[in-house]
This record gives sequence, C-alpha cells and structure tokens, in this order.
Amino acid sequence: MATTPRQRDRVLALVRDSLEPLDAPVIAEALGIHITTARFHLNTLIDEGLVEGTWLPSATVGRPRKGYVVVGADPTAPLLDALLAQLGDTDADRRAKAAAAGRVWADTLTGIGARGDDLPDPVTVVAATLTRLGFQVSSTVSSFGTHEIQVCNCPLRRIARNAPEIVIGIQQGLIERVLERYSPALASQYGVEVRPDTSGDCGVTLRLTSRSHATPAVG
Repeated sequence: MATTPRQRDRVLALVRDSLEPLDAPVIAEALGIHITTARFHLNTLIDEGLVEGTWLPSATVGRPRKGYVVVGADPTAPLLDALLAQLGDTDADRRAKAAAAGRVWADTLTGIGARGDDLPDPVTVVAATLTRLGFQVSSTVSSFGTHEIQVCNCPLRRIARNAPEIVIGIQQGLIERVLERYSPALASQYGVEVRPDTSGDCGVTLRLTSRSHATPAVG
C-alpha cells in the first residue's frame, strides 16, 4: 500500500478540525483516497495515541458505525486562536511580538549560561535546548560557517497549523536569546533564520549563519 507520512498528517488534520466524529468513508471521500488507506492511517494514528475510535449511532439495524476523534481534543482551541490573533494585524507584527515572547521563554530556562572561557558550539547549544523543550532534532548539517538544524515533532504544532508566523517568531526569539545567554560573543557571530520545511515531514529548519560569511555591501 503506497502511503506517506504527509498523507497521514492530512487524515489527522481532518479529524482534528472536525466538530464531530468522522468515519472512514467520510475521510476517504474528503481526501480522495481509498477507504482501506483511510482505515490504515486511522489505525496507525490510534497506535500512536493521537486518535481514538468511538461508536456512532446508526439509523439502520446492524453494527453501528465507528467514528474517530482526536485524543484529548481541546475545547478552548478557538479561544487560543482568538488570543493569538490579537498579537497584530499583519504577519510581520505577530512574528515580531512572538519573537519577544520567545526571548522571555528562553529567560525562564534554568541552567543556561557560559561555562568557562571557551566559546560553545552553537549547534550543541541549540540542539540541547530544543530537545529539552520537547522538540525533536532530526538532523544537523554544518558547512562553511552555516549550520542547519532540522526540527520535527514541534510542541508548538497546534499553533503552527493556523499561525505559522507566530511559531517562527517564537523559535527565532528563543534561539537568539539562548545564544546570548550562553555567550554574547556567540550571539554576535551568528544570525538566526527559521524556515518552514517544504517537505512537510518536519516542522522547521533553523539556520545559523556566521556573520563573518555574510556578503559585504557593495558601493
């Protein structure tokens, strides 16, 4: 059976966004997939603890239909969306305020700071902090002063679905402030960029770029 993690994410998103339980035929029709494929993804999501089944009332005699709902669905989710919308009228405004919140978040972390006179490795600093906060670092690549860190299973995924600019801002402010707390010299040497992962499998790619490798201005 040809399936993809992204297809399963679409099934999960559909169940999560529904105001009532959905059964496999409805999900299959909505996503344009075979009902067997829909059931396969639903069973996988159940095994992962993300979805649970519930019996639906049937209008006819016989076995009731089985519906699916997200485990621990949050009834306050619309309120959270409304609160986040108050951060600003534009993506840029919301991202800037979210970056400030990310810096505050970094300041709440204990046990962060310079250890000795040696300049810490930026990848180690960032990866350790993200892991501590519940992110999953899937890979790191370093080349010529630039470090890319791919992050999966972001604990801010609930926010990212409807307001990705807010999550980008939070992550950028968080990492910038963490680098500052470990070493002001380290923070001055690297710029932080947060980019959504176009593959859809991971949340974001964090890019630390050495300022010494920046292209000089012409003119």
